[in-house]
Amino acid sequence: MDHIHKSGFRSAAYDGITHVKTLPYLSIVQAVEGNYDIQLGKGAMHTTGVKGFFVAPANMQQTIVHHGDPTSRQMTCRWIFLKVTVNNVYSLDDVYDFPVILPDAHKEQMGRLFDRLFSAEDIFNEYVCYYEIVQLLCKIARKKSRKFPPHLDQALAYITDHFRSKIAVRDIAEAVHLSESRLFSVFKQALGVSPITYLNNYRLSLAAEELVASNKTITEIADAIGIDDPVYFNKLFRKSFQMSPSKYRALHKNDNP
Repeated sequence: MDHIHKSGFRSAAYDGITHVKTLPYLSIVQAVEGNYDIQLGKGAMHTTGVKGFFVAPANMQQTIVHHGDPTSRQMTCRWIFLKVTVNNVYSLDDVYDFPVILPDAHKEQMGRLFDRLFSAEDIFNEYVCYYEIVQLLCKIARKKSRKFPPHLDQALAYITDHFRSKIAVRDIAEAVHLSESRLFSVFKQALGVSPITYLNNYRLSLAAEELVASNKTITEIADAIGIDDPVYFNKLFRKSFQMSPSKYRALHKNDNP
């Protein structure tokens, strides 16, 4: 496994809040209390239900609406991010399509695996859980019938390698030998968003992780993801997460389950 990360939160402050994010990892998210509405790209909106799971592939825009418990307004969730390489070449979600909402027949089993993972006392038991989770995902997955076009794969790789720098759409287009208008069409057709929207969502999603995982200042985090204007970073973050970076950090640091 190239990357693994687990986290979660419990808070009443998220009821009705919408997040828009794009992550470089496969995401598996459970609503323990309350529930999620989840849309991938421009696809249909799905609902997890209480204790339900959604699965989001890497590099796909996620539009997530949080719904607290109808009585308490509290929402409790937990998630893992995975990056798994198959045969040292393809990531797991390059090879498989996963159901957006985990089927009821497998929800209880995944819940037990999450229970074990989040209560594991050492890294060895954590890894056992991660591998069993991947095994379950592959059991319910389907082999992809199509892959991203080569130009899009190249563009996503360029963004992954250069997002910390001040890159523009023209830089991405030049790197993959396409016109800017053609690059726009490729992104819209495959991912449902423009190149600049994907780039900003990618940066902001990584910033959100860093806000919780580190004690770096917001200015340092903004600069590290390629946005050297803190005011502009704050504006973009509020647009995607419906709250300021400092509020996001405070909620997640104080309310992790």
